[in-house]
Amino acid sequence: MTSSGGSANGPVLNLGIIGLGGGASQMLPAFARHSRVSVTAAADIDQDQLDKFRTQYEGETFLSAEAICQSPNVDVVYIATPNQFHSEHALIALENKKHVYMEKPMTLTLEEADVMIQAAERNGMQLAVNVKHSFEPRIRKIREMVVSEELGKLRMLNYWYFNDWLYSPRTAEELTPELGGGVPWRQGPHQFDILRTIAGGLVRTVRATTGVWDETRPVPGCYSSFLEFENGVVATAVYSGYDHFNSRELTYRVDEGDAWPDAPVHAKARTALREAGSKEAETAMKRDRRFGGSGRDPAGAASGQRRTTPWILGGPLVASFDKGDVRLTPNGMMVYGEEEKREIPLPNLPDGRDGIIDEVYQAVVNGRRPSNDGHWGKATLEVVLALFQSGKERREIQMSRQVPTQD
Repeated sequence: MTSSGGSANGPVLNLGIIGLGGGASQMLPAFARHSRVSVTAAADIDQDQLDKFRTQYEGETFLSAEAICQSPNVDVVYIATPNQFHSEHALIALENKKHVYMEKPMTLTLEEADVMIQAAERNGMQLAVNVKHSFEPRIRKIREMVVSEELGKLRMLNYWYFNDWLYSPRTAEELTPELGGGVPWRQGPHQFDILRTIAGGLVRTVRATTGVWDETRPVPGCYSSFLEFENGVVATAVYSGYDHFNSRELTYRVDEGDAWPDAPVHAKARTALREAGSKEAETAMKRDRRFGGSGRDPAGAASGQRRTTPWILGGPLVASFDKGDVRLTPNGMMVYGEEEKREIPLPNLPDGRDGIIDEVYQAVVNGRRPSNDGHWGKATLEVVLALFQSGKERREIQMSRQVPTQD
């Protein structure tokens, strides 16, 4: 950590990034605008990406995880490599005495998760998972309402999301289930993490099914699930990435990406993929969405601009209490009580990326256990794995590795 260049609020954390793909592109604006984080290094196997990073951030560049983790100019490593490399890269960082902040899912097996947690504890390092959407102000506000019981006890959550995920440009590993590809692996951790955060964390059972409906995209492109929590709360989580119906139609034409000023072109992603004509063309389209590509805004990343448009996390999310229901709106949330309905505006607040970076910062600087630590990440991973097991065996799956929400 750098003390001489730190702000009045504490030292500056030097952060290195492993993997300059889409995940890194989404997080870099938040890193750049944080007053106590300095992006000092990056590692990738693509020299062109590294050259772009060096030009923009003037940081060190490396061609391997081992090399960046040996740099004295890195305190925390943000791991944004493909899912199948998460465990390997996290262990390299932890054994080199680097704190780890990693993309979801933390890994692909519970056994690997245990090894990572043990390595963090053995080396005295912090291990945190990037479940940024659970740190969104609206999600945190709903959790506050659960704890305060201002609408009585939480009874039910319903969260449905329909979009074009499967037909957006994808890499080979994103379309290979064994490598953590498909909607359940790529999107399930966000959805289940939000539900766990709101309901208290302790999932009791999972009953679910997944679907592979297109042989040209041979990964699960959807799931439907029913979760029961230890406290009696029940939840449904539904996700379809098959580019038919889009749940933006139920959320003011707004989602986590942007707002539609006009009616969307139906099946736009399918059409674009078909017109691309080859896997090579799809790979080029996907590459364009990596750091420095024309599908990203490098100027925005450098300036650290915050989100300014209306925003909703995916499809409709409704929380049902004894005395009312709550749903998200583009600028806050609507509360439907027994006698009136009212909107709680939450404009111009930091987004979830800001909140989760603060959480990691406090964990590293003050030694405080982050709420999104390895144990929490493993519990969400257990739910994702149960999704597959339940669908295959056509039965309810009991959970055994859950941990509670830290309030």
